[in-house]
Amino acid sequence: MIEDDIFRETFLHILKELEIPNFAISIQKSDFEKLKKAHDSIHEFIYLPTRLINSDAEFRAKSAFLFYHSEVFDQAHRSLLVALSGYYNAAYTLLRNTLELLIKGAFWECMAHKKYRVKNEIIRKTGRKIEKSKKTIVDWLNDIINQKPLIENELEKTSAGIFDKTSPLFEDKNLSKIIPNVKSMVEQLAEWRIFDPIENPLKYVYDDIYKELSADIHVVPDRTNIGRRLLAEKELFETEVIPDEINKYTETLHKVMDIGIVAELNILEDLTNMNEKVRKWLNERLFVITDLELNSACRKIAKMVK
Repeated sequence: MIEDDIFRETFLHILKELEIPNFAISIQKSDFEKLKKAHDSIHEFIYLPTRLINSDAEFRAKSAFLFYHSEVFDQAHRSLLVALSGYYNAAYTLLRNTLELLIKGAFWECMAHKKYRVKNEIIRKTGRKIEKSKKTIVDWLNDIINQKPLIENELEKTSAGIFDKTSPLFEDKNLSKIIPNVKSMVEQLAEWRIFDPIENPLKYVYDDIYKELSADIHVVPDRTNIGRRLLAEKELFETEVIPDEINKYTETLHKVMDIGIVAELNILEDLTNMNEKVRKWLNERLFVITDLELNSACRKIAKMVK
């Protein structure tokens, strides 16, 4: 067992590396109201399904999306904390991961349900040659269902079963070619109206936000921490708070969570149509969403409770 002195020294060293003082500086120098709304939007994202889902059966029916849902919450939260500490490149990298988790969670949820699979115009364009014939992810699932028709009903009841059925695709380099890329997923989700009422979601979600966040993933020079410090005329090798950066980050986080709430509302909408009590609660919740300035989510809820 580690000695007390060594444990204390190690713990204090790690605590120092967390850059806790930068949290206070970031909060003081940021646009606090925008920062607060972005943070609270993360919690709104995780909170809404707890009131929209009222039974184990409903949970299982949406379990593919909910499998990713808590991951979105955790990554968004961690991304914000990293941004507050002054490590902007890592924060944006986590934020792109947050958006990708959201996109893939929504995509696989839809793939588990026939009403979406039959509308697959975008997926049809992503077909790849597998074993001498062109196949798509929809073809793969249809082949499995044709061999065992009961699977279709099982997926309707427990959407997370989609991961078991598609697991071979992730394990085989040749088969993995039929999994659509992120851009195709966004385009297909737009066709399925999962981003309604966001206008031109392919441009907004993919081009304006996802691709922009990818600059940090691919470490474009200006998007490294040192590049940001150089542009802000800060000490190059000191982790300093850059107010413009934390404010820019906050705005992007807020947009991502707005997209996230819109997606979850569209995915869970069929549950609210069957429950007047839930629809009434959602109408009341609209005041909170409005206060958080989640504009797309506001328009979606207003349409749902009309």
